[in-house]
Amino acid sequence: MKQLITYLLLGALLGMIPPPVPAQQNHSSQHTTQEIQALKNRVSELEKQLQTVENVEKLELQAKLADANTKLANVQFDKFKQELRINNDDRMQEWSYWFFSILGIIVVVSGAAIWFSLKSLISNSVEKSLNGFKEGLEVVDTLKNEIGTLKDQQRLLEKERTTATLEDCINFSLWYQDNHPEQIKGLGEEALLDVFGDKGRIEAIRYKAAEVLVARGSRQLITPVLELLNLTLDSDSEIDFESRNVLRNFTNYLGNIYTQETYDGLSNFVNRLLTENPEHKQLFLTNAVFSLAMVSLKLNLGNSVSMLRLALPELEVGQHNQQSLMNLARQFDIFNEPEGIKEMLTNHGASLPSEVIDKCLELLHKHDSEFVENWRAQKAADGTES
Repeated sequence: MKQLITYLLLGALLGMIPPPVPAQQNHSSQHTTQEIQALKNRVSELEKQLQTVENVEKLELQAKLADANTKLANVQFDKFKQELRINNDDRMQEWSYWFFSILGIIVVVSGAAIWFSLKSLISNSVEKSLNGFKEGLEVVDTLKNEIGTLKDQQRLLEKERTTATLEDCINFSLWYQDNHPEQIKGLGEEALLDVFGDKGRIEAIRYKAAEVLVARGSRQLITPVLELLNLTLDSDSEIDFESRNVLRNFTNYLGNIYTQETYDGLSNFVNRLLTENPEHKQLFLTNAVFSLAMVSLKLNLGNSVSMLRLALPELEVGQHNQQSLMNLARQFDIFNEPEGIKEMLTNHGASLPSEVIDKCLELLHKHDSEFVENWRAQKAADGTES
C-alpha cells in the first residue's frame, strides 16, 4: 500500500509537468534533474510524512487496540473474578457442608459420648437412689408391720379389757345409755364390735356388747345384727329365754336406724319370714314388721306396704305395742292402702287398744266413710262402743 501511494503521488506530480518540447529539452535537462531531485526530496518528505501519518495512525490503532485489549482483559478479569468468586462460593459451600457435617458428626459423637457418660452417671445415681429408696421402703414396711403388730396387740388387749368389763356388768340391763355405769361409758365402739363379732365368745357377753352399741345408736351394728338375725333363721337350734329377748330387742333396734341399708335388710328379713315360714318365725315377725313400718315412714318408702299387709293376720298385738300399731296404720294411709287398715280392724279389733281403733277409723274415714259408719254402728249394736 505504501508503494501504491508513492506511485500515485509521482503520477500526480508528473501530470502537473507540461510535456517537454524538443527545443527546450537540452536546455531544461539540468532544470529537470533539479526538479526531479526536488520531487524526490518532496517524495521523500511525503514518504516521511506518510510514514509519520502511518506511524500516528498505527499508534492510534495500537492505542485503540491496547485499549480494546485492556477492556477485554478487564472484562476477562471480571469474568475470571466472577467465576473465581462463584467457584469460591461453591467451594466454600461445599467445604461448609463438609465442615458442618464433620462438626455435626463430632457433635453427635461427642454428644453421644457425653450422653452415655451422663446416662451412666444418672443411672448410677438413680440406681443408688432407688436402692436407697427401696431400703427406705423396706424400713417403712418393717415399721408399718411393727406398728400393725402393735395395733393388733393393742386391739386384742382392748378387746380383752372390754370383755372383762362386760362380764362385771352381766346382770345389768344396758339397753338404755342413761343406765350405763362409768366403766361401760369408757368402752370403745371398735372393741365392742370386736366382742360382738367374736363367735368364740360366750353368747351372753356378745349380746351385752350389742346392748351397749344399741343404746348408743351405733350404725356400725346394722350389718352384723342383720347377719345374726338371718343366721338364726337358718338354725334349728333351741333359743333360750334370755336370747329370745335379746334377739327381739335387736329387731326393735333396727327400727330406730333410718337408713337404706336398714330398710333393705328388714324388707329381706320380713320377706323370708313370710315366704320361708322358718321355725323361729313368730319370734321375729311382729317386731320386724313394726320396725320395717317405722323405717318406711321415716324414709318415705312405700315398696313394702303390700308385704306388711300380708303379715297382718299373724301379728301379735297388744297394749305394749300401741305406738307401733298406729305407725303401721299411718303407713297404710300414706301409701294409699286403706284395705290394710280395714284388715287391722277386722283381724285384731278385739285386741287393739281403743286409741289405735280410733286412729284407724280416723284415717280410714277419708278412704271409705261407709265402712267407718258400718263399723261404728256394729260396735254400738254390740254394746262395745259408746
